[in-house]
Amino acid sequence: MKTNLIKCVAVSTVVIFSACGSESPDGIYVAKWKNEFSVADDTIIIKDNIVTKRTGYQKIRNGKLKPKEWSVQRWRFNDPDSPVIEPGEKEISIGTTTYKLIEP
Repeated sequence: MKTNLIKCVAVSTVVIFSACGSESPDGIYVAKWKNEFSVADDTIIIKDNIVTKRTGYQKIRNGKLKPKEWSVQRWRFNDPDSPVIEPGEKEISIGTTTYKLIEP
């Protein structure tokens, strides 16, 4: 009887924790910033636990904008070797950058 109770508690705990951590904040998120060295805009697309980060940036040299450059990165949501995404209400954070939800 005691063994069954322990098993029941263990299974319940696993189910609760896996249900809490399994949600993916699918949607399209954006962030923009500017400093003395560059102007940049990021778009994060999260769909089916795949994260695509598209960055467009222009370097500023001697006060002049250089041609726009692009980079694309992809990773799995919550992959231990990928950037940590912290979901919020209608936003996500990656490091110190906050991205606003524009399309769920």
